[in-house]
Amino acid sequence: MARVVMEQTYETPISDEAMANFARRMDECLELRNGAWARSYVALDRKRMTCEFYAPDADSVRDALRSGNIPFDRVWTADVFSAEDFPEHLERLNRMRQKAG
Repeated sequence: MARVVMEQTYETPISDEAMANFARRMDECLELRNGAWARSYVALDRKRMTCEFYAPDADSVRDALRSGNIPFDRVWTADVFSAEDFPEHLERLNRMRQKAG
């Protein structure tokens, strides 16, 4: 399975209702293509969203989006680099989290 990223932009802020509607349609279309949603990041102004999926490939996610009539800007496969992979960065991140918490 590939990690696939999808980017969307909106002229007006997306509502919770619209996001739920997209998710419902997307889940059905992804399941037919052996894919699954993993997480989403929504900008505070709600005009941009990035979602992560696990799917056979980026084309599977594009096909699911098109089948669900869900607009998107870009879809691409990705690798993830995380602070957990780099001890010095993880230590710094944990310090910042402690300060904020």
